[in-house]
Amino acid sequence: AVAGIASAELIDFTVLQDQYISEASWQIINSAGSTVASMYISGSSVFLPDGASFSGGSTSGGAVLYTTNFTLDLAAGDYTLAMQDTWGDGWVWDGVPGGITVAGNLDGASSVNFAFTSGSTAGGTFTVVPAPGALALLGLAGVAGRRRRG
Repeated sequence: AVAGIASAELIDFTVLQDQYISEASWQIINSAGSTVASMYISGSSVFLPDGASFSGGSTSGGAVLYTTNFTLDLAAGDYTLAMQDTWGDGWVWDGVPGGITVAGNLDGASSVNFAFTSGSTAGGTFTVVPAPGALALLGLAGVAGRRRRG
């Protein structure tokens, strides 16, 4: 028997948007092309991923900002982050840039910031990798499981 491979990691997201949140939307898309989380406005409601905390109306200098925090349990692999602004001026107000910060066990970094300072679209990609300790624990569990059967 071969031990399983850890394939899921808790990844934290912080979204900072300007006071014109009704212009904004975003999606997190896995390598198979499926949307795993998104945010959009419909009518006067903000639709967010399950478990997201949303705070609006805070100020930084003269800027009014909206912050969303959430954690996703993502499989190891590549993800695309897509952000949109229907007005076309990005998520920046009074000199405070908006965007999305991704933090966790990522390939090459513990966090990545995707700024959205101008235009109609912005985004990028990030890769989730399994924690080395999780792989070691799964390997040990596989060895222990084989010994008990024998």
